[in-house]
Amino acid sequence: MQIDNMLLDQITQNILGAFNKVGATREEMTRKVNDIVRDAVERFDLVMRDEFDAAMELLSNTRIKLEQMEKRVAELEAQVASGKSDSSE
Repeated sequence: MQIDNMLLDQITQNILGAFNKVGATREEMTRKVNDIVRDAVERFDLVMRDEFDAAMELLSNTRIKLEQMEKRVAELEAQVASGKSDSSE
């Protein structure tokens, strides 16, 4: 994934602006930075870890089933091929 440099510059400027704000308390600054980061993350195409893990498990199960089906198709093709050679004799 390539990150848009303009977006990163904007995030950086917003964070620096929050820290440079005169009179802001630590809690206000923390909240502001959290808001800025949350907004920035929402712009990216990200998924939560549990969603990623669920997708990986589904992919793994699908891969196993595909391998089983490929093996079964190969067996059936071998049976068909051997049946054809037997009947041609």
